[in-house]
Amino acid sequence: MRNEKDTCFIENLNVCFEDKVVFENFSLSLPRDRITCVLGPSGSGKTTLLKALAGLLPNSTVPYAKASFVFQDDRLLPHLSALDNLAIVLEGKKADRRARARKMLADMELSDSEDLFPKELSGGMAQRVAIARGLLFDSDLLLMDEPFKGLDLALQERLIRYFIKYWESAPRTTVFVTHSILEAILVADKIVILGKGEKGANLLYEKEFTMPRASRALGDPEVDALRSEIHDLLISL
Repeated sequence: MRNEKDTCFIENLNVCFEDKVVFENFSLSLPRDRITCVLGPSGSGKTTLLKALAGLLPNSTVPYAKASFVFQDDRLLPHLSALDNLAIVLEGKKADRRARARKMLADMELSDSEDLFPKELSGGMAQRVAIARGLLFDSDLLLMDEPFKGLDLALQERLIRYFIKYWESAPRTTVFVTHSILEAILVADKIVILGKGEKGANLLYEKEFTMPRASRALGDPEVDALRSEIHDLLISL
């Protein structure tokens, strides 16, 4: 991934699994210290793109930056409490690390769960711990694969607002995969749609969205027009 002052470039990405080509000479620009949301049908390469950026695919051709990855499954360390699953990714004195982790759990509405182990957490609780860990880990690149999937709608809305607040306090280049058009519109600086072509994924759509996040709401003409545009494209795939 090539970096310039305001943009990171994925250039000529190639990923294949045995005889299946997922990406062939695929290129995409990511605005630096901004959030790029990626949508597309199942099988279009969204998760594979994140894994390539994280350096998790030995057969990909993208050099990668130091990445923090929030997966669809929580991947918590089973022998550590919720609190220590966060503290372990931080630097500094133990007391300071645990204090930061405790504050993050409170923001994730998990204050009463800090001493619980992953097997004692519900799926939604474990995912919130995983989101918190991904946000806390110091990295150049934040990768998020449907991070709010499986959470109830009210909690999703609260956590999206918290994510935006936290991210704006410390921006970093972020690639955020989602199936939710509204979620993308609420958080993105740039929206990308991938399609499935004969030679792997292709870039069907990309658009920067500069409306202030605090102003984005259903009923706003610009938001509704963008939502309709993306919806019409996705259902045609």
